[in-house]
Amino acid sequence: MNDRYSADDRLNRWEDLRAIKNLMGRLSHDYCVKCEGGIFEKYWSQRGDSCLGTNEGWYDGPGAVRGYYDSIDAMTEFHSEIIASIFPDVLGGKSKGSLHGVGMLDYKPVDTPVVEIAGDRETAKGIWCIRGSHAKITPSGPVANWEWGWFAVDFVREEDGWRIWHMQYLDEILRPAGSRWDGEPKTFEELYEFAHAGDVKVMPPTRPALLRATYSGNRKFTPSPKVPEPYETFADTFSYGMEGTMNDE
Repeated sequence: MNDRYSADDRLNRWEDLRAIKNLMGRLSHDYCVKCEGGIFEKYWSQRGDSCLGTNEGWYDGPGAVRGYYDSIDAMTEFHSEIIASIFPDVLGGKSKGSLHGVGMLDYKPVDTPVVEIAGDRETAKGIWCIRGSHAKITPSGPVANWEWGWFAVDFVREEDGWRIWHMQYLDEILRPAGSRWDGEPKTFEELYEFAHAGDVKVMPPTRPALLRATYSGNRKFTPSPKVPEPYETFADTFSYGMEGTMNDE
């Protein structure tokens, strides 16, 4: 048995692990029920160097990260209004809150976690696989997509508990259901009822960059995000933030 930690230390570290896994489970749940508008306040640190990386680039700083989630929430509200206008017999008279997210799904189950708590318990690192699907409203109506990828996260301990500090949310496969992964994605005819669905979009990254190209038959070999290893302090490990790189050797 590793004698480095006392029984109390091991219990504290187990509680850290439980809190971090529960945080990511709640994050996944909030995506599923279209509550993205509350994600930043509930789970993210407001440190000035907080950042979110997606396939298309970085959201640099807490204001940009908040803006990303707020834009998803605004798009959900806009699309909900479109759905309500198309089906007045079913949805007419319902409150704005009860209509939020109608006809949409963003299922991001997280699994196969690897989590490392720093020796000093001030930070932690974790990586999770996403094997999900989502149905988004488009000018062609609701379109189902497969989404496989990762959440790769640096956490920081704050007064109220663990918070997300840096995150890379990267898609490996993002294709309409029924499409070949190594060919051209399936396309759908636009529908006049949904003509304005594309008018509201997710806020683009504040620092555009290709962090990862999704899988295709022509993509060069691209390693998966680096898996955390045991470390003592954050200075001893790599970062999932902008100051690090996804595939540092």
